Amino acid sequence: MKNKFLVLPFIAVMVLGIIFISTQIPTVKMSPKDLPVALVSEDAGKMGDTLLQNLQSQLASKGMKTIKFKVYDSVKSMEEAMKEQEVYGGLVVPGNFSAQFASLQTPSPENPKMLIYINQGANTTVSTMLTSALDNIVKQLNSVMSTQLLQNMEQAKVPIQASQVTTLVTPIQAETIYVNAVGDLGSAPTAFFQPLWFASIIGAVLFYFASTKTIFTSKQQKLKFHVLQSLIAIIYAFFAGYFVTWATTWILGFSFESFNTVALFSSLACIGFIFLILATITWLSLPSLVVFVLLMFFGLPLIQLAPEMLPAFYQDYILPWLPMKFLINGLKDILYFGQGVFNGNGVVLIWIAAISFILLWVKQLIEKPRQTEETDTEVLE
Repeated sequence: MKNKFLVLPFIAVMVLGIIFISTQIPTVKMSPKDLPVALVSEDAGKMGDTLLQNLQSQLASKGMKTIKFKVYDSVKSMEEAMKEQEVYGGLVVPGNFSAQFASLQTPSPENPKMLIYINQGANTTVSTMLTSALDNIVKQLNSVMSTQLLQNMEQAKVPIQASQVTTLVTPIQAETIYVNAVGDLGSAPTAFFQPLWFASIIGAVLFYFASTKTIFTSKQQKLKFHVLQSLIAIIYAFFAGYFVTWATTWILGFSFESFNTVALFSSLACIGFIFLILATITWLSLPSLVVFVLLMFFGLPLIQLAPEMLPAFYQDYILPWLPMKFLINGLKDILYFGQGVFNGNGVVLIWIAAISFILLWVKQLIEKPRQTEETDTEVLE
């Protein structure tokens, strides 16, 4: 029992078990709440507004907290909100809804439509969930409107023809429209995370060792080395960004509208990550690297979920501080929303790189170069 190697496996399995099980908390404890969804009524008649009022009152009475509706005055303004990723979807009442609904009580009925918009590029997990949820909402509205319609026809003593039965049971037809569609690139942003993050860790550690294992005899020699180190780090980041992008097209079969835009953004992210990790371990020494290794396991489940799906603690205190979320969100902006390299997330990555670069150089400049130790030796005969 005095041999520590006989005890360490038991400690290791407990520590690693707790760590890796903890990474699953966001997924297991997932509780979607207040997912923003647009409501738009372009109907010139009263039925559109009545329908939306009934919808909101129904959801409120049932205590449904998964969806939070936001009213927009037009489809155009809703689509702008989708482009800015302010809403994950929308329900739209078209302009001819009242006229079509009124026709249901005539011999020539025409089913009114409700349009379901899904902002697929905002989050693929939410888009799947929302497609089902909004479809169920339309079904609930169908039940309410069918009952109301039959009661009105009964009171007015309007005869019901056999051909009208199906139409009256399901008066509202739903049409789903996907906006900012992901196509075959639904998993593309997350596919970049692990190779780029791991490449950044490896690069930063090797550049750190290159610095610590070198003996500088003067400040000028040290300055030249660190200038060269910074240049090589940037070149390495561009190599990693382009290589990983090319590898996704070769191995995973991805096809990008603009290969260079994706590769440049990946390179920019890698530059930010390398200098962030290198500055941290330079100031806090090598053991601080553990934080970035753990982020690779804790970060992936978090960045795959929408913020509204996470427990409040993760949403408020963990997610905002994850540097890799800017890589994922920036790639979404490029792949699904047609933005360029210097989108909002790209600007944040530039700031991460710049601040980390400054902190790294401050540490390097305040450190005195280590002098070669000279010792006198005597040869004893």
